[in-house]
Amino acid sequence: METIKRLARNILIYLPNNGAAVKLAARNLILKKNLALHKVARSFAPDHLPDPRTIYWLDPFRIERCTSLANASPDREDWVFPQDRKVKLVQSGSWDQPDIHVKDLRICRAVEDRIRHGLPWQQSDYYQVALSQIRSGRHVWRCSSQADLDARMEKLDGLIESVGKKGYLQHDSLPELTGHDSPLGHAEVIVNIGRNGEPLFQDGRHRLAIARTLGIREIPVQIYIRHAEWQEFRDFLHRMAYGNMGAAKPGFLYQKPQHFDLADIPAEHDCQDRWEAIRSNLPQARGCALDIGANLGYFSHELDSAGFEATAVEYLPDVAYAAKRLALANGRSINVVQGDILAEDIFGKIGKSDFKVVLAINVFHHFIKTEEGFLRLRAFMKRLRADTLFFEPHHPADPQMQGVYLNPTPEKFAEMIVDWGGFNSSEPIFTAQDGRTIFKLTSAPG
Repeated sequence: METIKRLARNILIYLPNNGAAVKLAARNLILKKNLALHKVARSFAPDHLPDPRTIYWLDPFRIERCTSLANASPDREDWVFPQDRKVKLVQSGSWDQPDIHVKDLRICRAVEDRIRHGLPWQQSDYYQVALSQIRSGRHVWRCSSQADLDARMEKLDGLIESVGKKGYLQHDSLPELTGHDSPLGHAEVIVNIGRNGEPLFQDGRHRLAIARTLGIREIPVQIYIRHAEWQEFRDFLHRMAYGNMGAAKPGFLYQKPQHFDLADIPAEHDCQDRWEAIRSNLPQARGCALDIGANLGYFSHELDSAGFEATAVEYLPDVAYAAKRLALANGRSINVVQGDILAEDIFGKIGKSDFKVVLAINVFHHFIKTEEGFLRLRAFMKRLRADTLFFEPHHPADPQMQGVYLNPTPEKFAEMIVDWGGFNSSEPIFTAQDGRTIFKLTSAPG
């Protein structure tokens, strides 16, 4: 099957430029075959699992819901996976579709009442339920008596005071409060990953509750169980990296995927330097934004965070599929559109042609390699309406641009886009280490 995939990709490379529809159909076929391959692979064993001791830094409010594995515990708040070596680290099932929210856990309500209102632990449901369980013969957090429970509450007060004064420390100095007995080396708050990439609470509720109540912005977490469907997507991205879709380096994705559980997949560009330059030059007014040639949607995610209504357009079906999954995994309201940005019906697919901000980062030079592409780009720019366009042209010395239809200097290319798009000004705002410059193009006021 791998041989078939390689042959199909090679065929795409040599298709004529005017065979866009044939190319797109072939790429869609490859995407379907890729997804089928990943499902078959998942039936055997996970291909890529990071070390379970890996530490990730995460906003505690991203852990919104709890794992819901129906198990032997009488308390639904404890319906989580047993932490032993016999548990498979990739599992299917409906445990990732819970109806218990972290904010509704008894400990979260108790910690908030303790910190914000000074209420004693003994008045909380958290304390009373634990005491009832102890009296029924159950050991709760190594407590077998009310005296043990009261002593634990004192230690919990000490942890609250420590975090309040020193901040949240990795693997803090009160290990007896962790409740972890994991042979896999877990020492921090533990999460599981649902089918759509959502982090679900597994263990470490006390520190998670304290971090949320005190407004800690990032805490260290470790991952325990991944849903089989999410692991399929992880494997899909690994294979896409080795398939070299848009990247110059085999084994690398072109763009850094925007999810903490994908940090092990290498990327050619993290895009952070370019985004910082763009962010500092964004207009104050928010509105609709268009990310052209979005790839995995790094810039679209940042635009969404900045308050824009982002649309990401990506030509390659498998890359667009990944961009949609990443938007879902991060809870982003990004409109991911798979298609040809120069197609006459593209604005119909997007639903609008007027944007507050447009990003064309390292993409337009692909169109001017042929006369047909040049004419289509010019026509597209005359249809587009944008208040601000951030444009990054190629470097004329790039090997890919030798012998093409048009190879202008960055300044000349920016002048062409200004003319075609009806902009009234253009200024360079950033030059990256690779020598490429980002220009900020703006339309006339009003």
